[in-house]
Amino acid sequence: MKRNSTKETLTIGSRNEQNRRKSNVAKLTAQGYELLDSGRYVLEVVEAEAVNEYGPQLRLKLRVAEGEHEGFEFTDYPNRGAEDGVKVGTKAWDVFEACLNARLAPDEELDTDNLIGKRFEAMVVTKKSGKGNRTEHGTIGPHRLKKAQLNEVPKTEESNDVEEEFKNIPI
Repeated sequence: MKRNSTKETLTIGSRNEQNRRKSNVAKLTAQGYELLDSGRYVLEVVEAEAVNEYGPQLRLKLRVAEGEHEGFEFTDYPNRGAEDGVKVGTKAWDVFEACLNARLAPDEELDTDNLIGKRFEAMVVTKKSGKGNRTEHGTIGPHRLKKAQLNEVPKTEESNDVEEEFKNIPI
């Protein structure tokens, strides 16, 4: 059988040159998506910025602040509803109200920097695509300390002897 002479004479380069090219290639491994179980979580805002890639949104990097999954991070994109601000009733509006723990006026100036380090509570679910988590609109609210946490506040020593307390007052 005759070989095609074109194929025989075609060379890409020396073996050393091919090996050098291979060593410059980054080796990547395929990874799946780490997902948080659906449920109610206390979330802390790590990063916040207004973006317009798929309409007006916030890009929020959120971290689970308490519980079994503390430290887990994911990015959420709440809708702002307006190019130059945040529309009342949107998911982004709810995040601002929850983080600032206040009812906001429709004409109030909002700054994403005010969200950083703030906590709120929300239901977290898996995205429809299965490729990450998101907060569920309508479940976002301010973080409230539980009664057990409120009881953990150290109490000061109280004396039942009123006369002894009056003697210790400097006059």
